[in-house]
Amino acid sequence: MNPTKCKICQDTIYKSSGKFCSSHKLAKTKLQNGYELWLKAYDTLPYDDFLQQLLDLGDLVGALVKDIVEFELYFQETK
Repeated sequence: MNPTKCKICQDTIYKSSGKFCSSHKLAKTKLQNGYELWLKAYDTLPYDDFLQQLLDLGDLVGALVKDIVEFELYFQETK
């Protein structure tokens, strides 16, 4: 049986806990938490707009979060 690989960095996922390695999984969790905070501040903010705003921040966004944002915007198998 082939080990499961992270959809972003191809690192091995040791405990079949989704499609991301532990680092990208943590970044995804923090991204989701950040989106919930933005929703409280803006009432409505489409998820894709939130992601695009993060990309527009450039280097102010961490590399792992940026990986998740780009995956969500451009490489998501199903939206």
